[in-house]
Amino acid sequence: MTVKQVNLDGKDVEESLSRREREEVGVLKSALQKYVRRGLSEKAAYVAYQLSDKKTGWILWRRLNIIAVEDCLDATVILAVSELGRQAMKYSYETWDGRRCAVAAALLMSESRKDRRADEFLELMDVMEKRKDDGELSRKKEEYGRVEDYVLDCHTVSGRKLGRGDLFWYEVSSETVDKTVEYEKWRGWFKPLMMRLAKKEE
Repeated sequence: MTVKQVNLDGKDVEESLSRREREEVGVLKSALQKYVRRGLSEKAAYVAYQLSDKKTGWILWRRLNIIAVEDCLDATVILAVSELGRQAMKYSYETWDGRRCAVAAALLMSESRKDRRADEFLELMDVMEKRKDDGELSRKKEEYGRVEDYVLDCHTVSGRKLGRGDLFWYEVSSETVDKTVEYEKWRGWFKPLMMRLAKKEE
């Protein structure tokens, strides 16, 4: 069976498959994602191997990239899977080198830590819109929508109206958490210096 040229959303690839093939591919895509989530590395690798061919290679790599973002949420993993996909396409999905890339991606994601917050946050937003009568959801939406005071600095009209200039910026709004050791040292002398100079300007 000849696969049509892929368009931007890949519908031509799906449509080139028979109904039975689409059903089988649907099960395999679901299996791949569930095995990755549960850390079943070899089973995930086997499914990736099965899908890595001329007919379904594009479908496989679309799913692998989705899984990387949806279930792993790790920049290193996401970039690695994206790069492996580019290599697989260059080698051709069904070749030894192409399949090795697919297996590597499945193993990498299966054995990485999982974080599904990006996808589950979208689910939360969806249910918030549908269940406006739910008190807990309403409180959570209000919490998300509340703008903290430190947001209103010299870079906003509201902040400038409050008379907030460089001093507020250096003392409050430019503050970060989870500093690197190097930045902690830098910030230790930079912040007091800049605050002292800002006070002189006010």
